[in-house]
Amino acid sequence: MRVCALGLLTGVAVGVATAVGGQFALSKTDRDLHRQMLTDIRRDVEQNYYDPKLRGIDLAANVEAVKAKVDAASSTAEAIDAITGLLFDFKDSHTSFYPPPRATRTRYGWSMAAVGEPVLVVGVDPSSDAAKQGLAPGDLVVALNRFQPTRANLWQIAHYYGIVRPQAQQHVVVRKPDGTERALDIRSRTENRPVVQVTDAIEEAFDDIVADTDADCLVAPGIVVWQMTEFRFADAMRPFIAKARKAGSLVLDLRGNSGGLVDGLKGLVAMVFDKDILVQRRLGRKGEVLDTAKPKGTPFLGKLIVLIDSRSASAAEMLARIVQIEKRGTVIGDRSGGKVMTSLLLVHSFGVGNVTRYATSVTVGDVRMSDGGSLEGTGVTPDELLLPTQADLAAFRDPVLARAVVLAGGSMSPEEAGKLFPRRPVRR
Repeated sequence: MRVCALGLLTGVAVGVATAVGGQFALSKTDRDLHRQMLTDIRRDVEQNYYDPKLRGIDLAANVEAVKAKVDAASSTAEAIDAITGLLFDFKDSHTSFYPPPRATRTRYGWSMAAVGEPVLVVGVDPSSDAAKQGLAPGDLVVALNRFQPTRANLWQIAHYYGIVRPQAQQHVVVRKPDGTERALDIRSRTENRPVVQVTDAIEEAFDDIVADTDADCLVAPGIVVWQMTEFRFADAMRPFIAKARKAGSLVLDLRGNSGGLVDGLKGLVAMVFDKDILVQRRLGRKGEVLDTAKPKGTPFLGKLIVLIDSRSASAAEMLARIVQIEKRGTVIGDRSGGKVMTSLLLVHSFGVGNVTRYATSVTVGDVRMSDGGSLEGTGVTPDELLLPTQADLAAFRDPVLARAVVLAGGSMSPEEAGKLFPRRPVRR
């Protein structure tokens, strides 16, 4: 029995508002702007970073070194690259620089993710130039422009090409599932658009990554599969939990879920436990803050299987780890993203009249789980490590979801699991 329905949770399909290329000569005003950016970044980090000692990084010396690069830069792109690299040195996914948004947004038409350690193509828009040139799910990404993508550097590549410097064309080298390699020059789709606030550009970049809509399927009389795309307010999640409570078993698919609201995490934890649960301990400059979820109403206490992958981050991986710590269910899939710190976005303005805005994201809280462990940089190791192969992705098979349904007491083939939910358009 298979009855599938799209949920009512919707998002906005928008793109990144940053200039493509950015090769413009630097004027004196430009250099003053970039020097001010460095001043603001240094102050933001020194005053707000969760570790007053900045984890041993000599920020003052690094700022001076970058300032010399900015003074010697021959283009805005070169200057922005140098400024962006200043915070990349922290190797902290929540501490980063957001340059001024521009009047062009870029859609690549394909997406990639770490599957285990290799980086594979996981989605291609059929209408994109990528599809026309033969790029397909399951292709291993050997090189992207001047980078060799790895699990460790993928977040920096995504920030650089998604926020800092989107590309009108990308040179991609891939290895097909049959072992052959192909070099492709893939054209992006660019769109002119009004200049927006830097905060709008960041929100748009995030919304462009997440799926629009949650979905659930009753795959057997006693098993519900919930494909959860983002942690939202509790009221939006209750209908899915109600269906799970009626069925008896829940497969919670958090693959590709990059997190969301802390209140959403607390709300969901309260719906699947019948006791108070310490969700997180946040350690910052002002001390420790404890976040606890307290059950409300009738919780779902049936069998729980949680799916995660390398794109599961923040609240998604915290939920998975809570399930492990409390021995509430089984977590299967790939190791999660390891991005769980809390951050503060500080927006700055430069100029009078025609104001330029930019922002610094600074990690302000070191998040620890109830057992004292940290997920930052390490992620959650699933109870059962199970990865799709290149051939699985190419054939749209889903062995991970199929295995989860079996663990929940049902029966499903990888081919059937791959067809369970409608394919979502790739906007990247």
